[in-house]
Amino acid sequence: MLHIPTETKRWFDLAVEYEKNGKIEESIQTYKQALNHAEYENNLQLKAEILNNLAILLSGSGLRQEGIELSYKAYEAYLMLADSARAANVKINIGTDYIDEGKFEEALKVMLEGLELRIQCGDSTNLAAYYLNIGDVYKQLNIDKKWKLFLEKARTLAATPNYATFDTKICILNELGSMYDDNKAYDQAISAYQEMYNLSKKEGFINGMATALNNLASVYLETRQNKKALLATQESLTLNKKDNNYYGLVFSNNLMGDVYLALGNTFEAKQYYKEGINLANKYNFKTEFVNSYEGLYKTYRKEGNWKEALYYHEQTHRLTDSLQNNELQEKVLEIEAKYQAEKKERQIELLHNENELKNARIKLQNVYIWGVSFLFILVSAGSVWIVRQKRIKQRAKQVELEQKLLRSQMNPHFLFNSLGAIQSYMLKNDGRKAAFYLSNLSSLMRSILKNSREEVISLQEEKETLEKYLVLHKLRLGERLNYVVSVSDELDQEEVYLPPMMIQPFVENAVIHGIEPMDKEGIIQVRFYKDGNLLVIQVDDNGVGIQDSSKNKNAAHVSYALQIFKERVANLKKRYGTEILYSIIAKDPSIESGTLVTVKIPLKSF
Repeated sequence: MLHIPTETKRWFDLAVEYEKNGKIEESIQTYKQALNHAEYENNLQLKAEILNNLAILLSGSGLRQEGIELSYKAYEAYLMLADSARAANVKINIGTDYIDEGKFEEALKVMLEGLELRIQCGDSTNLAAYYLNIGDVYKQLNIDKKWKLFLEKARTLAATPNYATFDTKICILNELGSMYDDNKAYDQAISAYQEMYNLSKKEGFINGMATALNNLASVYLETRQNKKALLATQESLTLNKKDNNYYGLVFSNNLMGDVYLALGNTFEAKQYYKEGINLANKYNFKTEFVNSYEGLYKTYRKEGNWKEALYYHEQTHRLTDSLQNNELQEKVLEIEAKYQAEKKERQIELLHNENELKNARIKLQNVYIWGVSFLFILVSAGSVWIVRQKRIKQRAKQVELEQKLLRSQMNPHFLFNSLGAIQSYMLKNDGRKAAFYLSNLSSLMRSILKNSREEVISLQEEKETLEKYLVLHKLRLGERLNYVVSVSDELDQEEVYLPPMMIQPFVENAVIHGIEPMDKEGIIQVRFYKDGNLLVIQVDDNGVGIQDSSKNKNAAHVSYALQIFKERVANLKKRYGTEILYSIIAKDPSIESGTLVTVKIPLKSF
């Protein structure tokens, strides 16, 4: 059969039509036919476009490695056509595929190459998208400072006409909502996602609508608006099915699991999480496996199915460690540092050449005289300010360091006593329970390490850490220890902040020195409630009491823990001017034995 020049275009147009109508498999096969014709006709222009479109479809269908290979061929074809702008776009697409593969180091490298190529070719069309995508690498690795920096660059560029397409502006709204959510500015997050949904709906952009709904549902969950979350997720799931958006389907299924778990329907939650795993496996979205596994861990834990909970807990942390580790974060930061260094070297070389041309026109003597004079005035005027600022910073650093050192003194005690809780099952050679203990201890250690890097944490995080600590002792002491950690409804656990592990020494003393020495059932009640503008925390136990505890050989540890608490209170007052009140009261043994500790912290002090 004789091939004519229009044959490639005919197949190409048909493939595009299939793609628009959501017939992905038909579109892929038709693009492959078009590619054969383009190669036969030696039509390099259409070949490049076909390779690029086909690579995107294959990657979105889970055949990511094949998609990446075709993207590199498209990149080479565009370079042969001297179309650097489209070649740069392909680099960004490859980087996005690497993110979905969990290969963040490779993702950042190709995206920076794409940005450099785009700048060099002088075409600033949709330049904001490049910064937005590079920021996404940092977001996936939890390097928030870098993520927000690149997001701000993208937002600034998007304000200039031609620097951002409609799709990019939608993506920027999406990232802004994520940033607001990250900062717990929930009203602003909802506003950004709602604007994203409305604009997408106006333009008929289904993917934008579905993504906005998913993110709205996430915020509704965080703010305990579970019914709104359910409606938003149901609509998103429908839109993603209609659009054949495979990543959106995985994300929506996991989110639906989160919603049903929040509503207490563990059966439905498990079905959606398992469907999330099936889809993530089918379409090769490694980063979404973590959410599916973590959801199943929480669901089985809620049901009391410890065997399954342990399995999914281990899977969650195995994947998290492989996707987000310190070494990988350092490599990613090193790649950008090298890129910036090479960029500066080129800039310096250009400036040097320009200066050589201008030197002949400059009166060196006048510049020297005025330069020296100005420098002298600047140094004289700035010296006092610099010295003063240095002293202020040194003092602030000293106080902050003291605070961190005190927290680090507490961590070993917290961990030491948690390890003690595991000992009995280890000695009994009960492997299953020992493994479960280790899993819970691992989760506890992660919380402690995370919290120890923060000046303040949310009340919810403090509550969860205390519960993780207490559940270990409950497993060891059995019916001898019961506990309740309660938060009054008037406190928003996400909005109230306090220093990490503030009351941990008192909870530890209640367990070790109050309840454990008894031969009867004991209970510890940790209460968080609001009294005016104060956050009141009480640790109430029915243990042996202060007097009997002081006779114990570990009494020195009790006083040491209290000393740490007092020093932390003093340092917090120095740093924030916050007056923290506390009292330790021995109960009347004729009524009930035990100790009541009360700590009062002014709300919104940190």
